[in-house]
Amino acid sequence: MNAPHEHPAPGAEPAGGPMGGPVGGPDRAQGAPAGPEAPAEPDPGPGHAPDPDDPHAEADTEFEYAWDSRQDLYRHSPAIVLGRAAQLGGSLVGGDQHGVSGGQVTGDVILGGSKVEYHLGGDGEERSGEIPVAEVETLAGHFVFPPHAEDAASADPASHADATCGEWEPGSPFDLALTRLRLRRVTVLSGPATTGRQAAALMLLRAVGSTGYRALDPALSPGRLAGELRERCGHLVADFPTTAERPLREHHLRALSERLHTLDGHLVIVVGPHPVVHGDDGHVPWRPPEPAALIRGHLRHKDLAGHHADDLLALPEVRSVLGHRRPVAELARFADRIADHARGALSLAELAGFGHYAAEQQVREWFDSTEHSLHDKAFLIALATFDEAPYPLTAELSDVLFGFLQHIENPGEPTRIPVFGTSSAQRVEHARADRYQEAEETEWGPVLQTKVQFRDPLTAITLLREVWTGHPSARPALVAWLRRLADDPRPVVRTRAASTAAVLARTDLPSTMALLIRPWAVERRLRARLAAANALALAHHLGAPHVPRILRGWCTTPDHRLRRAAVRTYALIGDAFPREAVEALLEAARALDGRSAQARRSWPDELDELAQSAATLLLAAGQDAGACAAGAAAAELWPALVPLTRGGTARDLVLRTVVHACGPTDGADGTGRPLLLDLFARAEAAAGTPGGLLRQSLAALWRSVLNDPVCSGSGLEAMRRWVRAAGRDPDAERALAELLPLLAVSVEDAKRLTYLLENLRDGAGPEPLAVALRLRGTLFPPTAPAPCPVP
Repeated sequence: MNAPHEHPAPGAEPAGGPMGGPVGGPDRAQGAPAGPEAPAEPDPGPGHAPDPDDPHAEADTEFEYAWDSRQDLYRHSPAIVLGRAAQLGGSLVGGDQHGVSGGQVTGDVILGGSKVEYHLGGDGEERSGEIPVAEVETLAGHFVFPPHAEDAASADPASHADATCGEWEPGSPFDLALTRLRLRRVTVLSGPATTGRQAAALMLLRAVGSTGYRALDPALSPGRLAGELRERCGHLVADFPTTAERPLREHHLRALSERLHTLDGHLVIVVGPHPVVHGDDGHVPWRPPEPAALIRGHLRHKDLAGHHADDLLALPEVRSVLGHRRPVAELARFADRIADHARGALSLAELAGFGHYAAEQQVREWFDSTEHSLHDKAFLIALATFDEAPYPLTAELSDVLFGFLQHIENPGEPTRIPVFGTSSAQRVEHARADRYQEAEETEWGPVLQTKVQFRDPLTAITLLREVWTGHPSARPALVAWLRRLADDPRPVVRTRAASTAAVLARTDLPSTMALLIRPWAVERRLRARLAAANALALAHHLGAPHVPRILRGWCTTPDHRLRRAAVRTYALIGDAFPREAVEALLEAARALDGRSAQARRSWPDELDELAQSAATLLLAAGQDAGACAAGAAAAELWPALVPLTRGGTARDLVLRTVVHACGPTDGADGTGRPLLLDLFARAEAAAGTPGGLLRQSLAALWRSVLNDPVCSGSGLEAMRRWVRAAGRDPDAERALAELLPLLAVSVEDAKRLTYLLENLRDGAGPEPLAVALRLRGTLFPPTAPAPCPVP
């Protein structure tokens, strides 16, 4: 976690010499965050530099090292944005629109959440209707019973008394509910609407021997249900609402049980996952079987053209869809598609696209539904932005978005947020999400948090794209909300604002650039510029077009604000196209020579920030390394910098790049092994190999730094940190022992390094560090006398 630091005032020399100190090292100063920031001024347009006499021009005094920006981006971005799944199939995702083939649908939800409704005729006074027996028998043909629950036996001591099991396992949710239904003639079955609980209720009535079935109106009060019961019939009340104001009390259940014994009937009441049911019996939570078991149950009665169900379930395209819990009815539809594929009527690509189609249908159902309030929809959008983030953060910021949305829908009314509205458990369940405990990285260390994520990893991206393209009226609220998030003091919030903008840019690049990314880029505040850089970097990860072209154009534009955004973006994403990125940064450095003094004053640290970005992308390219290689790109790019040290602005850029590359380490807060030293250690030492050339090039660049009158001080300080790190890391010491002789090619080089090693202390005493004395011995072969110590 890295907070922005105070930047030195223009014209003042930064701490640590003209280079401002290497990036990422443990010795760098940690400044306090900047105070309240003024609102951004209107964009004067490309080519118009700020007035140097304007006291408010360039009021931003914060900065953040490029390597720290990259670490924060990858630490706080949702996994789906950095993965491949975001780029696959689906009409909103970049592929073809995939339809759904027909077939029998079971359960409560058909893809988007529509409930199965029994049409009970036109008589408005009739409060029940017949469920055809044929429908129940068809359902029984592919119903799959859930397995035994480990804790089910202790849940109801009487669950196995006189119970005769058929296809279901003893102790399973079905067995528990059936036992209660046989003993008391009434049972309450609870669970989310997507679990197939209604189909389970009909199977319970069938298992007790019902020969007729009736659906009762769930709007009936508990006390009136008994009056609607019929003789020798199985009754179902689906989606029966229970609240603290309207609970299902013990006397209601006893009265129903008494009436059903008299009529020789049975009743199953289906309620939500968090019912209010009084009495000792309570309710039986319904837990559906695993997705693969449900699919197998549906396939057993289908024509598979000779294919075995297990072989079809083993297909990667099928496993990707079954990787998480899905609505039972959705799985029934997917089983139809698998059967179509087995018969050759559906391609593998179309089969794989089912997950994207299902996500699109669910999202559209949410936004089209009148049952979801504007507050609910704001929470869904916030959850899509903060998928895999702490729940309290998501809930807090969803209320902010709700305020913006309500202002559009009812501009004359004040925002009314239900402080104690729907419980968090219900909100998460309605969103088809899961809560889990995970450590969240903070600037003080990891902190355990309750996080929330959609069960379907495709939901978040699909939902954001649907809001942006399918509901343009919400754009002003969404833009205002994201701009507010981008200015939040919490890094995770700012990064999620950028990741959301990246998703929108992948969907609609022109509008997102005009409304979000470019306005961020031209602001004077660091947070806004980082939001623009992060958004472009993540948009490139998602496959948005033209990002390298945008960066190349911004990097040489007369507008220094766009240049700053582009330069930082290269640090974040440049390792994806490292050769082009390094060339663009070199071109930007050379352009400094033709810029006027006034233009240079608008961004006095431009050369140093170019060097930071170059160092960051070169280090990142070197991390994609195998055992022998330090990465193909790194093995080519570092040697290409050596000829540039002959003079000019390119020399200044290269030397600053080397110094900045010495700072970052593989540990937190500057601990661990320096990444550039690790790159040297992993490179093959044999002469004539790419690794050997890389080692020689890094040594040559180091020598140039140590012999430069401006950069030598920063280079020596970086070497001191490397030596201290070697004292804690034997492998780093071995690498440094191989590097130091390559740096001592002249007597002056040897004297400089000898002085550094002999005078390096740890602060605990006057004696030099032991590792420094050991490394001093590598500078001179045993047969050659060492020069006298420098006084």
